[in-house]
Amino acid sequence: MDPSASVSATAAVAAIVEALWPARGAPGRVLLGSGVDASHYDGPGEPAKERDLGKAIRDQTVSVVVLRKLSPTLLRSLRAAPPPLLILTGDAHELEQPADLIALGQHVLGPRAILRVGDLASRASARAIACAHTAEELEGIRRALAPRGLPLSLCPTPPWLCALAEHPSLSSVPIAGTLDRVALAGPWATWMRAREAAVVLVPLGVEAPAINEPDEDDDDTLRTVVAAHALERRTGPVFPAPRVIAGVLDGLERREAGAAATDDQLAIWNQARRALPITGAAVGMQEPDGALPLHAPTAAFLAQRALLRARAHDEALAAGHPDLADLDEEGLQRAQELLRNAAETLSDQESKVVLRGFGFDITRQAVANSASGAAGFADRIGYPVVLKVLSPDLRRRTDVGGVLLSLSTASAVKRGYASIMDNVERSAPTARVDGVVVAEMVEDGMDIRCGARRLGDDSVVAYGRIEGASAPIEAALAMLPLRPEDAVALAHAVLSRAPMPALRRQSDPDVPGLADVFARLCALFERAPRVLSVDLGPIRMLEPRGLVTLDARITQEAHLEGL
Repeated sequence: MDPSASVSATAAVAAIVEALWPARGAPGRVLLGSGVDASHYDGPGEPAKERDLGKAIRDQTVSVVVLRKLSPTLLRSLRAAPPPLLILTGDAHELEQPADLIALGQHVLGPRAILRVGDLASRASARAIACAHTAEELEGIRRALAPRGLPLSLCPTPPWLCALAEHPSLSSVPIAGTLDRVALAGPWATWMRAREAAVVLVPLGVEAPAINEPDEDDDDTLRTVVAAHALERRTGPVFPAPRVIAGVLDGLERREAGAAATDDQLAIWNQARRALPITGAAVGMQEPDGALPLHAPTAAFLAQRALLRARAHDEALAAGHPDLADLDEEGLQRAQELLRNAAETLSDQESKVVLRGFGFDITRQAVANSASGAAGFADRIGYPVVLKVLSPDLRRRTDVGGVLLSLSTASAVKRGYASIMDNVERSAPTARVDGVVVAEMVEDGMDIRCGARRLGDDSVVAYGRIEGASAPIEAALAMLPLRPEDAVALAHAVLSRAPMPALRRQSDPDVPGLADVFARLCALFERAPRVLSVDLGPIRMLEPRGLVTLDARITQEAHLEGL
């Protein structure tokens, strides 16, 4: 390594230690175990024997330890006095699983780690931090980002990368690459809210959350998904190929148009549209975007979809944020009074009264306890109407014949009331029935299931998902509290998954309306700390009325007398 490269590498490692362990100040020694080669670590360091390594670790006179393998002796020293940074370039045979490395200290890079450092002092705009979950992927990312300067390349992507990227020498540098779901334990969601430099980090191994039942997803799974969605909030899911990732980064940063596409490139582009018709049918995919480099047209095709999503996200944020100035204090007090007196699981009717107090638009409805009473309410609400059994014991009312739709006469309502009561008595004889809800039958529209759930640490995760599509659609998640711009971003993330041809209509989807729903959910959880979950399943997007809540269920902690 030439002297200038050595100085640069030393500065890079110093930045890493300062960012990860600011209490240590300037980094101390960097010690290298036997067998560490430059293909895995090209930073500064002095070779040390195992005995000297163990003593330096226990005496806490070392800032960075680079090892190819862990011996039982070194493992005991690392567990007793973890250094600011441990880099393990080999396998972790001595540990039960690689995830156990975290037990050795806050900041571990490995196993099979690679850390390559460049010039942190450069202020050139074309720079990037490259990271990946494997060595092979890192090489691909580095090749795809070859035109850029790479002040830092590392794998596997660690949970503490977001803390490292806040160092002054790296805070303005874009980040591109992939990371495994185990790395999503860090505060990615919070970090992405404040990050200004472009980030194209593709999470791998993250499964879509169920969200249909409160206990189907455990808290850790939901936190992992929230972190992954935070990384994807602007671009949406990005195809995990190095050239696609580099293309998305280039498109996010590039302002001027590039060279026009050649006939050969257009031919490849059009074939890609034929091969991926749903992606190719999106507005803006008819031809290559001038901001994307076209040396690899297939990669540019996949990158352009993410770039269009990012631009639509930015336009949605620029269009305005929800304003909850219409929250009525009298309505809020009624909602909070009902919550104080309600059971742990509120009925649909009770839940809607609470929601109305927080400004949600709900269906006109009333609770009937007789067939004639149901017909009378239907006359006042207006036909057609829906009948739904009211019971805190029935989660899926349709499964027991507890819901009837499109009843257009008083006689049909009376027959429907009797039919529902008979169905519930036969299918769920032990269920408590508090009556039958008579509700307006709203016209067809886009249905969205959304809500929020309080986790064990008292944090709250909000979700939203389009319902009724022919293909499965993944929910979008975010942590509360939501700033106004966060509510818009979450609403756009939900609605950007709308199937064709919804994205072709100017009025569809209604991002501001859904952002308002998420903002009101946030207000509800802030003002009602006993609430555990709110499920709006679904709300329906109507023109010009907006978003109307068709069904709702709220659960809350049990009220303990005297506390």
